[in-house]
Amino acid sequence: MILMKGVFSTIDYTSNTDGSADSIRQMMSEYLKTSRIITLNQVHEDTIIIADDVIPHAIPEADGVISLNPEDTLVIRTADCLPVLACSDNGISGAFHAGWRGLSMGIVKKGILKMKSLGADSIRISAGPAIGPCCFRVGGDVAKEFRFPYSRQDDDGGYYFDLWEMAKAQAMSAGIQKHMITSFRICTCCSKELFNSYRRDNLSAGRQISAIGGRSWSLPGLRAA
Repeated sequence: MILMKGVFSTIDYTSNTDGSADSIRQMMSEYLKTSRIITLNQVHEDTIIIADDVIPHAIPEADGVISLNPEDTLVIRTADCLPVLACSDNGISGAFHAGWRGLSMGIVKKGILKMKSLGADSIRISAGPAIGPCCFRVGGDVAKEFRFPYSRQDDDGGYYFDLWEMAKAQAMSAGIQKHMITSFRICTCCSKELFNSYRRDNLSAGRQISAIGGRSWSLPGLRAA
């Protein structure tokens, strides 16, 4: 069994960058001294790539990445969307950017099934801080894209959704048992001192990172198994 750990960073770690995939990778390279750090040009869809297919120094357009090499560091950037990290006992790892669009396309389920098709076993899932159902209000046009029941509805026709529950439902539908799923239920929008939030700060919002593989566990933040 290969033990892998990831991390969900807080606002402090990325506060001196512009939050872009390139600047995050450069900063992490200096800190980790690791040659293979994969960041993505995230586009809120469901494309999932394999790390071995990424050419050196490229930043592919995708919202998920899977690696068969536990020394690879996989990175997701968020500012309200849900970061999901996955690892298996035999060293296969995955990192997925699960915004509402990606979740509506089933990115978490697709990512887990893809990991299994590559030989992953005993997969553990960690879902990090994201905008919570306390703050994630959407209109009816967005709500109809979800295949999950909403948490509540207000008098003005707004719907409130729970991204953690959506991700857990997709993981379980992909065959992951409930006890293998951990959710860090901390709302990024409410926690200004800890996390960036696009809903709260709009275009001025920075990005926090979530990473798994390599020495990512040594970065500051919340530890993810």
